[in-house]
Amino acid sequence: MPFQQLETAPAFAEQVIALLKDIYDGKGASADVSLAMEHLSNYSRRVINVTLLIPVGYVASYGSVAKAAGGSPRAVGRVMASNPFAPIVPCHRVVSSDFTLGGYGGGLGVKLEILKRESRGYTSKREFQVNNKKLELFPVEFVFKRLEKGKC
Repeated sequence: MPFQQLETAPAFAEQVIALLKDIYDGKGASADVSLAMEHLSNYSRRVINVTLLIPVGYVASYGSVAKAAGGSPRAVGRVMASNPFAPIVPCHRVVSSDFTLGGYGGGLGVKLEILKRESRGYTSKREFQVNNKKLELFPVEFVFKRLEKGKC
């Protein structure tokens, strides 16, 4: 098939590019983009929907996401590892319970850089109610304190 280049980018492409730039700049995903999740399992959709609730400046543990979405921390990790919508679905904001980074498909250095850009200087944890279950959120600074202790 011959290569084609459009004179102007479609509006949807412009919206996605602007959204990705905002994420790169640490502003988070503020645009309302519809994600094509029909091909995902019900469980993956639940985990992704919970992960979308984690605001800029905060992280949640795999265990906390599991409590809110159901399943186990390892199951959440599998969904995060196969997240087809990264970084729009902020899997970089899901960390281990001891505030180490866990994993990240783009590499731990990339995960750390995104979290640094999203830092807001928050000091106290928050909780959201999700389907009558609690999602605990912690300031991203907890990850940085853990890194200062020499463990990633």
